[in-house]
Amino acid sequence: MNENRKRKILMVNLPFSGHTTPTLGLARIFVELGHHVSYINAPDWEERIEKTGAAFIPYDDYPETLSPSQKEIRSWHAAWQTVQRVGADFDCLIYEMLFLPGKSVADRLNIPAFRLFSTFALNERVLRDFGRTGGWYMTAIFRYPRLCGLFSKWIQKKFGLRYGNIAEEMERNAPDLNFTYTIREFQIYPEEFPADHYKFVGPAVDGRMEEDFDFSKMRNPIVYISLGTLLNTSAAFFRKCIEAFRNEPVSVILSIGKTIRKEQLGEIPDNIFIYSHVPQLKILQRASLFITHGGMNSVNEALYYGTPMLVIPVGNDQPRVARQIEDLHLGKYLRRKGLTPSVLREQARTVLQDPSWQERLLLFQKRSREAGGNAAIAEMILAELHRREEEA
Repeated sequence: MNENRKRKILMVNLPFSGHTTPTLGLARIFVELGHHVSYINAPDWEERIEKTGAAFIPYDDYPETLSPSQKEIRSWHAAWQTVQRVGADFDCLIYEMLFLPGKSVADRLNIPAFRLFSTFALNERVLRDFGRTGGWYMTAIFRYPRLCGLFSKWIQKKFGLRYGNIAEEMERNAPDLNFTYTIREFQIYPEEFPADHYKFVGPAVDGRMEEDFDFSKMRNPIVYISLGTLLNTSAAFFRKCIEAFRNEPVSVILSIGKTIRKEQLGEIPDNIFIYSHVPQLKILQRASLFITHGGMNSVNEALYYGTPMLVIPVGNDQPRVARQIEDLHLGKYLRRKGLTPSVLREQARTVLQDPSWQERLLLFQKRSREAGGNAAIAEMILAELHRREEEA
C-alpha cells in the first residue's frame, strides 16, 4: 500500500468548547497534508470547523435549543446516529473521550478508532478522584455506586456499549492509540497508562490564529485573569479582582466574557485593562501570573509558556487539576469560598516574588514544547493506518 495515499478521516465530538477547540488544529493539519477530513458536531461549530478546511457534518436530529442538563445525552445520541449513518465510507474515526460510544460505533463500522483526551487520560481511579473532588455530574456519580451502575446500564443499552460500567467501557474497550493533550509529567497516576497505548502530546497551540493585542500601555509584571464561563457571570467576583490589584505595581488583563458589562464593575484603575475576549496565547507569552479556573486547555497552555498559576476551580475536573498544580509546585489552589481581595492579592504576591515557581515550570515548559501537539498525533495516526494496511 502507498504510505502517502490520501485518507478519508472522520472526526466526531460533543459541542463543548474545552473538548472541541484543541482538536481543530488536528483537523487543519490533516487537511494541509492533503487528506479529506469530515467533522461531526453541533451546528454552532460549523464556521469554526470549516475554517480548518474540514467538511462540516451537522448532527442528525438535533434540537435547536437544549438545557445544559439535556445537552450531553442528546448530543451523544445525535453524534452516535450520525457516525453510524456516514462512517462506513471513512478510513478511521477520531473521537474525543467525552463521546463515550466512539470505540463501540467504530467497531460496528469495522474501521479503526483513535481517541483524544482533552483532560487527563482517564481510568476508574482518575474518575473516582474527579468525583471525590467535586466533578461534573458524569464523574460525581462515582461517589454513588448504585446510581453509577444504573446509569451505566442505561447508556450501555442505548449506545450498544461493550460493558455495563462507564469506567470499564472507557478503560477496557479502548483504542490501541490514545492521545492526551498534556504531558506525562502532569498526568495523575501516569504509571497506569502504558506508553505503547497512551501518547502524551502536550497542548494544542499549533496553528492557532489569534488577533493582535496592544501591550503598549502595560508595564511588567502582567497578571492575566480569565476564569471560564461560570465565573464570567459574576460581576461581584470581577470587582474582587479589581479591588485586589487596584494599588499593586502590576498590569492586569481581565477577560470578562460577554455576559458582564464593564459598567457593572465600578471605577477601573489605570493599571487594569478589561476585555470581553483576548488572544490567550499571546497574553500567556507575556504574563508573569495567570489566574484561572483550571480548565485543562488553559492550564496546558500556561505550562507551554511557563506561566505560574493561581487556580480558582468551579467544577468538572478543575478541583483535581488545581490540586495537581499545587502538588507539583506550578501554582496555588485557591478556594472560591471565603476568597477576598486581600487573600487574592497576598497569594499573587507570593508567586510573583518567589522565582522558584518559574524555575519549577522550566521542566514542564521544555517537555510541553517537545511533546509535538497535534502534528505528532497526525503523524502517529497516519503511520498506524499504514501499518495496519501492510499487515492486512
